[in-house]
Amino acid sequence: MHLVVHREIRDDEVLRRQWNDLVQKMAQPEVFYTYEWALAVHRAYRAQMVPLLLLAYEEDSLVGLVALATDSSQRETFFLTSTTADYCDFVCHPQRRTELLDSVLAELRKLDAPMLRLANLPADSVTSHSLKRAARKYGYSVFSRPAYSCAQVVIDSPENREVVKESVQRRMRRYAKAMGKKTPVKFSHCRSPGSISAELPIFAKAHVARFLATGRISNLVCPERRVFLEELARSLSASGWVTLSRLIVGEQVLAWNYGFQFAGSWFWYQPTFDSNFQRYSPGLWLLSKIVEESCENPELSSIDLGLGAEGYKERLATASRETLHVTVTTSTLRCWKERIRYHSAAAIRSIPRLEAWVRAGMHHAAALKTRLQTEGLAGYLKSLFRSCQKLLRDQSEFCFLEWAQEGLSRMQHSAPHSLAIQPVDLDLLATAAMHYVEDPETLAYLLRAADRLRSDETQGFVLVTCEGVPLHFCWATNFEKISATELKYPMTAPSSDCALIVDCWTPVSVRGQGYYREAIAGVGSQLQAAGKSVWIFASATNGTALRGAEEAGFIRKFSLLHKRLLFARKLVESQFSSVTRPAVEVSSAA
Repeated sequence: MHLVVHREIRDDEVLRRQWNDLVQKMAQPEVFYTYEWALAVHRAYRAQMVPLLLLAYEEDSLVGLVALATDSSQRETFFLTSTTADYCDFVCHPQRRTELLDSVLAELRKLDAPMLRLANLPADSVTSHSLKRAARKYGYSVFSRPAYSCAQVVIDSPENREVVKESVQRRMRRYAKAMGKKTPVKFSHCRSPGSISAELPIFAKAHVARFLATGRISNLVCPERRVFLEELARSLSASGWVTLSRLIVGEQVLAWNYGFQFAGSWFWYQPTFDSNFQRYSPGLWLLSKIVEESCENPELSSIDLGLGAEGYKERLATASRETLHVTVTTSTLRCWKERIRYHSAAAIRSIPRLEAWVRAGMHHAAALKTRLQTEGLAGYLKSLFRSCQKLLRDQSEFCFLEWAQEGLSRMQHSAPHSLAIQPVDLDLLATAAMHYVEDPETLAYLLRAADRLRSDETQGFVLVTCEGVPLHFCWATNFEKISATELKYPMTAPSSDCALIVDCWTPVSVRGQGYYREAIAGVGSQLQAAGKSVWIFASATNGTALRGAEEAGFIRKFSLLHKRLLFARKLVESQFSSVTRPAVEVSSAA
């Protein structure tokens, strides 16, 4: 056996055929091991990693391979497909695995690769049992830890099929009853490249929206991930291995699963559903239908539910498959550090309060590191000194402005016709997340906005282009409530019909173009038309926000000055010159 090293995945029909023949000879073939999967990863992520493809030959016959990759520094080597595949492994006949491992580790030694990380390696693979012995021969230390448990529904006998089928049919009847009998329910599967490509943008937006609704950022915000799914659909559809399944109620798609049918298994790979219909459990309904169809297909023997220990999987699963995360390194010290880190983390997770404390500490440490990188040590020390001063003595002032009718006519002549104000919803938040994926501050804001959507006390607005790209977000809420939470002082609203515009945000890449002014003007006119008295406030030191508000048609009415000395505080309300009432002290407390 001799190895040939490639630094790319070639578009080669002969290699594709030989590669996939080897996959079929494995003890448990998986679609993740195929040539098409590696090629799709290479095409989508070529800017982020460099492939290291090791092909093992005997004469002219390919007898084994492993698709690895390196980072930009070439200090770490890992499975090429590790961030996209639920299972990763060396590809060859099981009886030749030890020989392949020996050759690969010898080659990595020649290449001076100090660290090999093997994520999502199946625990039942021959690789996991043979790796340690082969690694020791070439001076590597190995640390293996549990990674994920992949739930499975096994239907390898007629008895299993009937039991599982009857169970899911009962569940589906409950879903149908909850949805009602008036609307027709359909299940469809897209398998051609054209039909999948047409559905992928809708699926991606629904996935991102669903994650935002649960306080997370979907991997589909990244364009590389969406390109990967498109490439995968294009290359796997010819063999009939990819299936985009949909649950359709009436004319609306409520749930999707981007999955695979390969080597007797239907894979539940990347599912999502429309969050507006969560009460009907559309995702679980779709999964139940997939399980039912699998039970009726004699060519299928299992449904693999993939990585993650979600509760709905456990309710359906009849078996599971474990994966490992293996570190192979030339440094014994590094190997022990990995061991200590893993066991320490496991001990901390066993004590919830300690875990919360440690996570908070890590969050603050990361924030401190970021500040030091951006401000430098001198800048950070100055900020720290100012913060300490504020603990002893602080003074802040907020200006309150009211929307004026004359501002409406002025803005109507200046507002671009290509922009529009729309209510905030999860779809618009998802569009923004995909458009501003390189802006971490905006992503954090979008998570907060998704949380606001669950509240009935705020009304969200977004300024969008004619193409639907969000440019500015803001919210209208109760005047008295927001003053108590954000200003730390409960205020009486100037009138009973007051609405206060708060939490305005323009993504970093589109700031300085007047979108804040356009947005609050449009929101002000809409709220005024609804019979509201519209207000906005900003810090007296934020000249940009105050100037933008005044240009939008808001007029300064009063300011609130907050003074604090140790534990004593004083709040003073000052009227601007347009109001004759003199400044008055609002309160004093100690």
